[in-house]
Amino acid sequence: MTGFESYQIYLAMKNHFTKDGYDFFKYNGKVRVKESSFIKRNDKLFFEKLAKHDDPYGLLVSNLSQNPKLWIRDISYSDAANETYIKWLKIQQSMKYTVKQDLAKLHQSFDDNFIIKANEHPILLRAYLGGEITLETICLLLELSKASKHWNSKLQYDLIYEELKMKFRKYTPFIKTDRVEIKKIIVDYYN
Repeated sequence: MTGFESYQIYLAMKNHFTKDGYDFFKYNGKVRVKESSFIKRNDKLFFEKLAKHDDPYGLLVSNLSQNPKLWIRDISYSDAANETYIKWLKIQQSMKYTVKQDLAKLHQSFDDNFIIKANEHPILLRAYLGGEITLETICLLLELSKASKHWNSKLQYDLIYEELKMKFRKYTPFIKTDRVEIKKIIVDYYN
């Protein structure tokens, strides 16, 4: 990978996580940018370093999904960004185990995790906000249960959920796991 290619991927992912109208997968990670404009940039050294990383794609996804406002220097030369990547990689490599562990931290009734009570967030959302479950687990549960439509209508004026709703929607396609197996794990756990 070249520095220019890492620049293109960085811009595409940053757009994906910050702009409602841009979809990384729909546009295959393409953005309109000229190599001549990249060459003029003062920060191209950071993109060259990113290009030399073992997994520049994973480094970007792991960090920009957590904080889409990160600058390239905060990703390329940061120990914190590398730690975020390592934690993310562990979750990716043990997705089934992670989901099983997270389910144990939720309510014993599957439906109760999604119920919105007056002036309260659902149990599932509170567990995520409290750091008890991973971003991957909440995204998978919302995707497989189709509860996000219900939450979107019931929590439309909730500032916390409004900020997180785009994060959940934008990150879900990056989760590379067998949805059928995850669904089986969920069904088995709650039966």
